[in-house]
Amino acid sequence: MIVAIPLDAKKNVYHHNPCACAMFSMYEVVGTRKDIRYRYLETKLNPWEKYSGDMVKDPKMIACECESALAQSPHHISEHYALLEVIGKSNVLIVDQYCLNTLYAMKNVGIKLHKVPPFIKTAVHAIEHFVIGTEIAEHLRYVHPA
Repeated sequence: MIVAIPLDAKKNVYHHNPCACAMFSMYEVVGTRKDIRYRYLETKLNPWEKYSGDMVKDPKMIACECESALAQSPHHISEHYALLEVIGKSNVLIVDQYCLNTLYAMKNVGIKLHKVPPFIKTAVHAIEHFVIGTEIAEHLRYVHPA
């Protein structure tokens, strides 16, 4: 499975709206329920960062606090799908905060959201938290890089 993790400019886990992050770190998670391995694939620039879009500039967007009229706007809803340019082949998006539009956009294309606690700072810790916190691990013995 492919897992996407939003990162800030310093490559730490981004804990706000994933639409406003600087980039996404992509990992592959494979293995049996007793021996799960992960490997780093690549880091991709957020399309909103690349094009200097409103999602990365507007404090309300960063904090997932869109007014109800904006949150229901078809144009604004479609803006959330821009992330699929870089994470479209992912199975899971690891996030801390997200708005309902992000949830619905990801759900519509089959990407599951996995909540990460705010104390997780690195992508590696986020992947390890994901593996331990989901059903893919049963009587876990090893979680390590491939």
